[in-house]
Amino acid sequence: MPLNTTPTLHWKNPLIWIGTAGTFCCLLLLSLVLGISLLFPLVVAFGAFSLILLFRAPLLLLSLLFIVRMSLDYSSQYISLSLWNITLSLSQLLGLGIAFLGIIFIVVHFQKLLRFPLLVPFLIVTLWGLFTLTYSISPSATTYELLRFFNLFVIGFLAFVSVTRYRDFRTLLHAIFLSSILPVLLGLYQFIFHIGLNDENVSIPRIFGTFSHPNVYSLFLFALIALGILYFLIYAKTRESRLMIMSYLALLAVTLLLTYARIAWIALFVFLFLLSLWRFRPLLIPLMLFPIILVTFSASIQDRVNEAFHPTPDSSITWRQNLWHDMVLKTDFENRELFGSGMDTFRISSEQLRGLRFGSNDPHNDFVKFYVEGGVVGVAVLVLYIGLLLSFIIRIYYKTPSHSLSTLATLSGFVILTLLLASLSDNIFKNTPVQWILWTLLGGLLALYRESRQKSLD
Repeated sequence: MPLNTTPTLHWKNPLIWIGTAGTFCCLLLLSLVLGISLLFPLVVAFGAFSLILLFRAPLLLLSLLFIVRMSLDYSSQYISLSLWNITLSLSQLLGLGIAFLGIIFIVVHFQKLLRFPLLVPFLIVTLWGLFTLTYSISPSATTYELLRFFNLFVIGFLAFVSVTRYRDFRTLLHAIFLSSILPVLLGLYQFIFHIGLNDENVSIPRIFGTFSHPNVYSLFLFALIALGILYFLIYAKTRESRLMIMSYLALLAVTLLLTYARIAWIALFVFLFLLSLWRFRPLLIPLMLFPIILVTFSASIQDRVNEAFHPTPDSSITWRQNLWHDMVLKTDFENRELFGSGMDTFRISSEQLRGLRFGSNDPHNDFVKFYVEGGVVGVAVLVLYIGLLLSFIIRIYYKTPSHSLSTLATLSGFVILTLLLASLSDNIFKNTPVQWILWTLLGGLLALYRESRQKSLD
């Protein structure tokens, strides 16, 4: 039976449900008798269920992983499972589980792996990371980052194999939208009760949803808005569906505004500007007027914008500039300008120089990050990686006869260009929620293009 058969055909067999429920009950009883954390049966049951889905319905598995991952992003770091003197956080367990499932999936679909275009950019970054592992100042950090990047590849490959029709891609979009329910609701709850992140440069607490920081949350919301617009252009055919997706987009836009994350505001503006130039020219004037209206009537937004143009010595902009300057000098002083200090070691190297007294040591600039971690070679790897992603999209845009696929390729290109701009002032490469969406988007796009090419050849 083919792997991408509609999932409902497989779940009519009651033995699957009885077996899954029975296994979970046995594990729950065992944990109570032995005094093991109740998280243990949940993790094992979820792992067994995911393994079944891997073979039976990979599209459903990817959808489930999205919902779980986005709902537990921040809290999973503080929920741990201890077993046999080994303690792992829920996020680490999820990462290891995805890697394990990914290895099995790659073995089963090895022939398709060789036809997966994202294999090349994945290998370029991975081989570079493995090379830096030989001299990394923190081998554990480099190894974990390689595992995280492998998981991104697994997510993209799952999408590539699972998507064979536009209906499958729509299912993925529904799952991603569904995964935003808890983050959005929690973000609105934080706004209503003023329990967000306190920022001395913002008069009200900044919301962060289920994520670790408002900036991570805001860029996740931006990616959702981009997908929502894509859904509107390709799938929303009825008046009801258009009204629903427009209401969802409005909710996301308001929530993003409440994060007070300037880089996400700029990213959204640039994306909408490109979109307007491409297809909706009449929207250019409202797009220009809307930020002016917001700045005029919102004191908090006005303060945020004024700080960007006139940064104070203790502002985040000045802090970023000082951090970049110090770390570039440190890299050059240590004669690491060619190969850097190792993949994902920026924070460690920064702590060695500046300690913790200046706050976060995250790079907030992917090009500076790759220079510190990989020197000139690292920056070249990043440029090549981004260039390959864009080349795939350009090729699809010019070679596909499908209007829907051309639209999907165009919006994917806009997303990458906008994130590239955002990477000059934020951690885009390390923003796992956004990278999950990006790799899923690219995997689905390439799968649909492959199917369209095969149909044209038949």
